[in-house]
Amino acid sequence: MVLLKGSVIRKRYVLVLWESEAEKNDRYIYNCYQVKRKYRNNNFSILMCNQMNKKTVCDIIEKRGGKIITVSGTIKKCRSCMDSIVNNPVHP
Repeated sequence: MVLLKGSVIRKRYVLVLWESEAEKNDRYIYNCYQVKRKYRNNNFSILMCNQMNKKTVCDIIEKRGGKIITVSGTIKKCRSCMDSIVNNPVHP
């Protein structure tokens, strides 16, 4: 049994780094699961889902070649995480 905190429609924001075809993958997830893209920058996308379909959406993202950076309750946290990655790239 899974206990869910708060409202059934509580939103979750997923920060995804796509390997390729970010636009095509975003459209696929929207058409199949009604998960909206709230923001996109190059190969990064912030997708909004609810807490009921979060696990399914995360599984689909990983199957389609996406790397989940973070899942948060606010878009602000996802944006700040994305900004820190874009502004401070790791050099090998």
